[in-house]
Amino acid sequence: MKFEINRDLIVEGLNKVCKVVSAKASLPILQGVLFEVDVDEIRLTGSDADETIVHSIPVDGQSVSVIDTGKTVIPRQLLDILKRSRKQITFSLDGFQTTITSGKSEFELNCLDPEEYPKFPEMDEEQPHLVLSGERFSSFVKKTAFATSKVETRPVLTGVSINIKSDCIELVSTDSHRLGKLSYQRDSKEEFNIVVPAKALENCIKIFDSKLDVELIADEQMILLKNGETKFLSRLLDGNYPDTSRLIPDGYKADMRIARKEFLDSIEHVKEIANVADNGKGGVVKLHVNGVAALSSHQAQTGKGRVETVYNQLEGEDEFTINFSAKFLIEALRAFDCDEVSFLFQGDMKPFLLKPTEKTDVDEVQLILPVRTY
Repeated sequence: MKFEINRDLIVEGLNKVCKVVSAKASLPILQGVLFEVDVDEIRLTGSDADETIVHSIPVDGQSVSVIDTGKTVIPRQLLDILKRSRKQITFSLDGFQTTITSGKSEFELNCLDPEEYPKFPEMDEEQPHLVLSGERFSSFVKKTAFATSKVETRPVLTGVSINIKSDCIELVSTDSHRLGKLSYQRDSKEEFNIVVPAKALENCIKIFDSKLDVELIADEQMILLKNGETKFLSRLLDGNYPDTSRLIPDGYKADMRIARKEFLDSIEHVKEIANVADNGKGGVVKLHVNGVAALSSHQAQTGKGRVETVYNQLEGEDEFTINFSAKFLIEALRAFDCDEVSFLFQGDMKPFLLKPTEKTDVDEVQLILPVRTY
């Protein structure tokens, strides 16, 4: 195996695949990156057994030239070496040792047997189940993945439910204390439901190019996401995702319309006092609506704070009070792109909803359970 390549191209590829390569991997072979050099492309593969990233670099004879084909597994430390290298880099494999030359620099790295690298299932990529623009895919992940559970008590809740129906795509996430849900109207020839680990989706948007489409291919155990020359393969979560449709009520007692950015600034302003109560993990804030939206927090050891925000419109009950997690409300408000949200109040101990007031082709809602205080 011998090839020459532009440093930026190889560093870009390694930055992507190394997102799932760890020095603590249980299998030593997974602590490195699989290089497969053919006459038409160089494929880089990184994996932690649950998630796999494959990035292909086309051979063009200028930025990338292949002298000899072959394959090997090179330690991930290669990335740190190449970041400091010059523009043009030459790789040359001799047995289980790769020599990397760049200008006056030369490194020799001991490699591993590529035949020991795990083989991953092949999936039919000709007919993707779903195609979204990169920007839309990234937006959908950011609006849902944050609301998944961060503990493994119920593993299925650490994932995002993706339900493709005949007339729409529906994404749902919940940790049993809050819920994020969006529905995007579009026709589909196939119907299926999968639960994708939120961590996998968040890794995807870190490495995908938002200017390129994202193709989704899935079977009963795996999901493959393609974005240009990059592929992301992940295991799906087992188990039945809970039916969350009953959690979102049809009616409400009050609908407060308020500027999202001002509401967010207010809750962030008062959260510091609230955070003291639970070591900075979120804290409890009280919202009292009576002519203005007043956010307040009171901790005996620290003191108290109060911030008032003028709302734009209020329908229904003109006075109410509810307590909730500051962290949950902040994350929910950040998930929206709109200027104004509706705060839908059901009762002081019933979940409240947040929705954009402007109608678009994406119907989205955030639901948060209140906190009981004594």
